[in-house]
Amino acid sequence: MRLLCALGLFLALLHVTSCLLIGAFNIQCFGTKKSSNQEVMDIIKQIVLRYDIILIQEVRDKDLSVIKRLMDLVNEDSHQFKTISSEPLGPGSHKERYLFLYRHQTVSVRGSCQYNVKGFNRPPYVVKFSSTQTAVKEFILIPIHTRPEHAVKEIDALADVVDAAGEKFKNKNIMVLGDFNAGSNYVKDCDWKNIRLFTEKGFHSLINDVATTMAESVQTHDRIVVSDGMREGVVKAEVFDFRDEYGLGDQAKNISDHFPVEAELN
Repeated sequence: MRLLCALGLFLALLHVTSCLLIGAFNIQCFGTKKSSNQEVMDIIKQIVLRYDIILIQEVRDKDLSVIKRLMDLVNEDSHQFKTISSEPLGPGSHKERYLFLYRHQTVSVRGSCQYNVKGFNRPPYVVKFSSTQTAVKEFILIPIHTRPEHAVKEIDALADVVDAAGEKFKNKNIMVLGDFNAGSNYVKDCDWKNIRLFTEKGFHSLINDVATTMAESVQTHDRIVVSDGMREGVVKAEVFDFRDEYGLGDQAKNISDHFPVEAELN
């Protein structure tokens, strides 16, 4: 395992800055227990170092101790990541943060806002970024982690969030990313015609009909959808199967039952 961790870290350190890699990763139940497991955290560190910007979901962290532990680990080798996160979101005691980690040598935050409108279990926390490394110099990231039984309504409502974010930040380069819970268990074939994010012109889905979880059946829960302007800057988008990449086998489930989804900007 130590050899695998070392290899993964070495590959992460070879990160190429001629492009910008953006990822979204639902780290299942990422709280105090998981963040105290050094072996698990070493793998999470490798995954984080792969990206210029990574959105992490299911961050269960009331006092920011989990985020601090992660940042201390990520930056211990002289890496220079910064964070921006939402407040804990969700009903009752089951609250989660949207957490962005980003390389501040290549990426800057230009603004953020919490979208507070009824209809979302965990309303999007919208962040505007800029980078000198990309053809699209400024862009907006909109994270989402839907409630499974409300997935259709929440995904459709994201079209309104895109419009509101574009107007607020005067920018039409927009990416919506995260755990849409858009697998067939929650979004049926007949539902797609009622979801504006997938029917209206101007939106482009980059992750489709591939497994983004470790479920036995192919379930595309995690998605990336971009606007016209953002689509012009995307080189490729895919799923990062860290289980195969690091040879983890069943141990991968200790990290998460989801794989990261990612998009590369030129």
